[in-house]
Amino acid sequence: MSTTAQAPARTPFKGAETLGANPQQSILNVLRMACAPALQRADFTSTLQTIKQRFFARDFNAIFQTPGNLPVYTAQYVPRRALCYYEIFQLPELQRILENAPTMYCLGAGSGSELVGVAAASCTALNSKVAGPIVVHSQDYADWTETLGQLEDAVRYKWGLDESQIRFEFSIGDLMAPTRQMEERVHGAQLVTAMFVFNELFADKAKAMGFVKMVVANVQKGAYFLLVDSAGSFSSVQVGGKSYMSYMFFDSLRQFFEPVVSEDSRWFRHASNLEYPLSIENMRYFIRLYRRK
Repeated sequence: MSTTAQAPARTPFKGAETLGANPQQSILNVLRMACAPALQRADFTSTLQTIKQRFFARDFNAIFQTPGNLPVYTAQYVPRRALCYYEIFQLPELQRILENAPTMYCLGAGSGSELVGVAAASCTALNSKVAGPIVVHSQDYADWTETLGQLEDAVRYKWGLDESQIRFEFSIGDLMAPTRQMEERVHGAQLVTAMFVFNELFADKAKAMGFVKMVVANVQKGAYFLLVDSAGSFSSVQVGGKSYMSYMFFDSLRQFFEPVVSEDSRWFRHASNLEYPLSIENMRYFIRLYRRK
């Protein structure tokens, strides 16, 4: 009998039954596994407090360009968003997209909410015998490689997803200064997402409008653009002395985008009695799913 330690076997993939009777808890179990090293850090609480202070000051660079902040940020903020994104990608319009094995280009997605939420929702879509892998390409301007690797390992172990079903990719790039490679990735995707990232871009309004132009110019005809962000005042932008919700910029581009899903205010409320080391908040958000004309 061999004494070599064997890695635990993956849980078998079970299609729509993969997440079990309590999908939200199954998602949190993945996150608890992936985030265990961060949650056990002696400086977790103090690091989280620093992150919150930087958010209040809208000093995003101080948060995301400090490598030690990244796993703490994921442990704290990804759970509620991953649960919310799972709910979003259960919408019939988005399930139909997943069933066609899209290449997704997820902007500002380094912390892993999209990876976990889409992976969870894909279990239902993959039950429809999707041909070819769903590709989830996360983009961010900070290096989230280690965090995303831990999340992918947990997703594959807990849910039995393999690379023939879903593939995860990551690249570093600045949305405020898009490169030709980023433009090509936008153009090559069947679904481009900007989830809880658009408001941060408006720290520099001129460059933010450049981002809008880049999306309009490069999302291919027939492809989809998903915009999700806070439905509160944090999403309002001052332009010319007037206040606008950030989705209004894309709503005004009717000659380019056809709205498929459009809600100005939608609540995600998590189930009661969920188990996770940190508290999880409900969240109110707006959603726009556009189809490029």
